[in-house]
Amino acid sequence: MPDERPLPTTIGPIAVPQDDVSAAAWAWARRTLPVYLFTHSVRAYCWGAAIAASRGLAFDRQVLWTASLFHDVGLTRLPTNTMCFEVEGGEIARRFLERHGLAAAVADRVAIAIVLHMRAGVTLADGAEALLLDQATSIDVRGEGYATIDGVRDAVVYDFPRGPFDRHFLAAIGREASRRLTCQSARLLHETDLAGWMARSPWSGAVSG
Repeated sequence: MPDERPLPTTIGPIAVPQDDVSAAAWAWARRTLPVYLFTHSVRAYCWGAAIAASRGLAFDRQVLWTASLFHDVGLTRLPTNTMCFEVEGGEIARRFLERHGLAAAVADRVAIAIVLHMRAGVTLADGAEALLLDQATSIDVRGEGYATIDGVRDAVVYDFPRGPFDRHFLAAIGREASRRLTCQSARLLHETDLAGWMARSPWSGAVSG
């Protein structure tokens, strides 16, 4: 069932961008994404913003917000995708954001962050938002860097709980890995033992809401 909440000004202590493009992305995400991906995407933004605050790292909230909301949309379109889901997602985001008035150069930054979040070795040279999205999704999926979000975790998860995220996400990654053996999803599933890593994650023993 679509989430009907209006665009929040804050999630826990994390400020949410209030511009028209960010509002359009929120409305799109709550209409389009299944609950497990919608809440994951919102949490990813919050973890990224929290990481930036802990390190004094400057970033563009609009870019991180929109990249977070769109980063996994490709997982919802696996039967029709022609590319790896993160590449599809980057292109979907780019087209949406440009239609809603975001400058092409900024939409490119969003698309790049989305594509890179599935790659190994993302650095600050790839863009602050790309680095933050990569590290934020690692926290939310695998629990890597869990302690980094101690100060905001409970408030964010209260508003956007994990629920059965692990089960649904692993199933979606498995579906792509079975279709496209050269995609990053196959590497994560088979070479890094994603399922085992998630089972050992601090999230697995936490209250999921």
